[in-house]
This record gives sequence, structure tokens and C-alpha cells, in this order.
Amino acid sequence: MTQKQNRPTGVTIIAILAIISGIILLFGGLSLIGAGALFSAAPATVPNNPNGPESLGSFFGMAFLLLGAILLVIGVGYLVMSYGLLKGKGWAWTITIILTVISIAIQIVSGITNSMIVASISNDGASIMSGWIVQIIGVAIDIIILYYLYRPHVKAFFGKSGPTISTT
Repeated sequence: MTQKQNRPTGVTIIAILAIISGIILLFGGLSLIGAGALFSAAPATVPNNPNGPESLGSFFGMAFLLLGAILLVIGVGYLVMSYGLLKGKGWAWTITIILTVISIAIQIVSGITNSMIVASISNDGASIMSGWIVQIIGVAIDIIILYYLYRPHVKAFFGKSGPTISTT
């Protein structure tokens, strides 16, 4: 008879963070879709000008709609992932590992691009450094999450434990 293992506290914390992220992404996605609809429906101010503001409004409207839809899908994905984390589903462990690695890569790229943008605009060393501090904190949190998810008792909760090797 297999006994159900208690959920590790850290898994609950990660799931709560995923729920919060999912909700924020849903609101962000809905906001962008709303903004995209407003941009797309904005009246043309320069009639008979094919390259005028109405073309720009349509472009930004479609861009916001597309980005909003992507954020909605990711938000729903985070909510589904959090459910799987709370229930100890192996697929949720795998998805969390993949999303955390992707998050590390995005934060590194974001830190580099933000530094280049700030440097080209103002060359303010304090702004560049504060941006990097935020990115470093985000990467550190992601590394802690990865480390935690690979702990033996956490992997066992998700059914990801490999066969034990006897040393006797």
C-alpha cells in the first residue's frame, strides 16, 4: 500500500507564486487586449493618408492584441501549473523546471538590453546598476527554485525519484 506523501512547504510557496503570477498575467493580457481594441478603433485624424496615424493605430492595436493574447495563454498556463504543483503532478514539476530555466534566460537578456537602452539614453550608471540588481535578484530566486525542486524529498513528492542504489 502506497502512502500519500505530504506536500513540501516550498512547493506550496512556489504554487502560490505561480497563482499570483498567473493572475497578474491574466490582468495584463486583458489590459493589453483592451488597449489594442482602443488603438484599433481610434478614429483616423488624417483622411486619405495611407501612411498616416490610422495605420500606426492599427499596427499598435494588433501588436497589443497579440501580446495580450499571449499573456492570457501564459497566465492560464501558470494557473494550471500551480494546480499541478499543489496536487504533486509530475508534469507540473517538469513544466516548472522548463519555465524557470526560460525565466533565467529572459532575465539575463532583459538585463543586457535594458542596460544598453539606459546607457544609450542617459548613461546613468546608477540606473544601469539598479536594473541589474533587480535582474540578479530574479535570477537568484529562480536558481533557488531550481535547487529546491531537485531536492530528493521534493522530487519524491512529484514521483520523480529515480531508483535507489544500494551501497551494501
